[in-house]
Amino acid sequence: MNDVDVSAVQKDGDPDVVISDVLVLGGGAAGYQAATAAARSGARVSLVARARGASPFILGFNASLAQGTPGDSAEQFYQDTLVGGYNLGEPRLIRALVEQAPVAFEELRRLGVPFEMHEGRPALRHLSGSRYARSVYVARGTGNAVLRALTSEAKVLGVDEHPGLRVLSLLVLDGRVWGALAVDPRAGRLTAFLASNTVLAMGGIGGIYGDSTYPADVVGSSYALALDAGAVLRDMEFVQFEPTVVASPDGVRGMEMPTAMIGDGAVLKNALGERFMCRYHPDGCEKQIEKAQMALFIQKEIDEGRGTSDGAVYFDATVLSPQVLNGYVSHRQRLFKAGVDPQTQPVRVHPAAHSLMGGVSIDARCHSSVPGLLVCGEAAGGLHGASRIAGNGAADAITFGRLAGLSACEGELRSTRPQHQRVLDLVRSLVVVEDGGEDVESVQTHINMVAALMSTAFGIRRTGSAMTEGVRTLTTLHDEICAQWTGSPLHPLARARTITLVALSVARSALARQESRGAHFRADYPERDDQRWQRSNFVRLGHDGDAVLDAPG
Repeated sequence: MNDVDVSAVQKDGDPDVVISDVLVLGGGAAGYQAATAAARSGARVSLVARARGASPFILGFNASLAQGTPGDSAEQFYQDTLVGGYNLGEPRLIRALVEQAPVAFEELRRLGVPFEMHEGRPALRHLSGSRYARSVYVARGTGNAVLRALTSEAKVLGVDEHPGLRVLSLLVLDGRVWGALAVDPRAGRLTAFLASNTVLAMGGIGGIYGDSTYPADVVGSSYALALDAGAVLRDMEFVQFEPTVVASPDGVRGMEMPTAMIGDGAVLKNALGERFMCRYHPDGCEKQIEKAQMALFIQKEIDEGRGTSDGAVYFDATVLSPQVLNGYVSHRQRLFKAGVDPQTQPVRVHPAAHSLMGGVSIDARCHSSVPGLLVCGEAAGGLHGASRIAGNGAADAITFGRLAGLSACEGELRSTRPQHQRVLDLVRSLVVVEDGGEDVESVQTHINMVAALMSTAFGIRRTGSAMTEGVRTLTTLHDEICAQWTGSPLHPLARARTITLVALSVARSALARQESRGAHFRADYPERDDQRWQRSNFVRLGHDGDAVLDAPG
């Protein structure tokens, strides 16, 4: 946990204690949707967040609206999501998404989110993977507009907010989650948050890949926290690589070029000037193709020498009118600042790790297999199957965040008072402060090794031989870390252990799947195999603390 000043962590006395009905972990759209929904239901809500995660970068989200595109429907949205996920998405979760996304949209509109309108109806963008235009948006930045509305609503509702804290552990007694332990990384102050129900909404895989679009506060800890609490993960092999991430210049490297621009008419070209997507997908070229396939074809052009000298292809938006380009306010401003005018210059893009389709296994009300633990947003798995259509990541966070908050208030909320002393005893056992052992540089070396290995062996194009060696290396590294790690979340190796454990969850799942499907492409098994593999892989924590594949369930 190399961003926590261990020397400053309190060594004497009990931590602060905060008691609530519902505890929400995560400060993005999913977390604030959960917090405000629970607070409206009358619950006392605490929210703990390191930062805002990836939510400020939300471009829009899918919702099949009654006043939407002619011909669109909830059933078409369902089919697009199911087919876009290669028939691996959980039908109950998909049904909940398509039914509840319009409800969440109307609720946000009532909160004052200034969604774009056209002739009195919501303006809609046509994103890759959807048959019809159905993505609602705010031209000046959807994510920030949604967050402004939700954070304001949280204050009105009296949500008890605790920003800037790092979650160290979920508090588990007798197989039930009763809250979480968090620390102020700079001041070292520990706080035990006790709650009847806890909502985990801390985002995706973060730093396990070397080149990704994730912000620094998303480090994959959602999955390790859940595994340690006894929850089950699913579909961890399906890592989506955003196809059109800016490769250069450095000032905008890592920024996504929105596929909505492709819906508006932008095209992709290789270094030879060829519109290469028409070779792979003649019916629509860059349009109506889900992201996993687009990323794979872009990477193929680069690998076969038709990319630019810095390993990219061209995203050509010069064909768009100034009026259309000006609709992407934040992107155009950032490009201008970096010295690129998308009206006159194609932008160099390449695929980069962007999101995980898998996560904690949940039901349609966001309950995990562990009592007291609900999960939503990218921390949860099962909705997207093997690939995620554009606009559904934000729809997931916004829709299931709200559902998680409502579900956390259902039934009789259990009192934490009888558990108070037992939880404090548990906290004392967790917070043995150790400032010896591995130094920061050594820990970062471990983390960098994992990121480099995942990028090479478990990237867009995978092979059995590379993955077998990758699993072997990760297992050795994990064993070395665990031989020194005491189990304390404050041990210097705790973060390295988290990242290695999550990487092994991805790696073991990927090696086991002997086919190609969605975001998982194996050169040695290039075909889809529905007979053997139209099912999910599940991961749990083994008795030795390793991530092990579980029987399908």
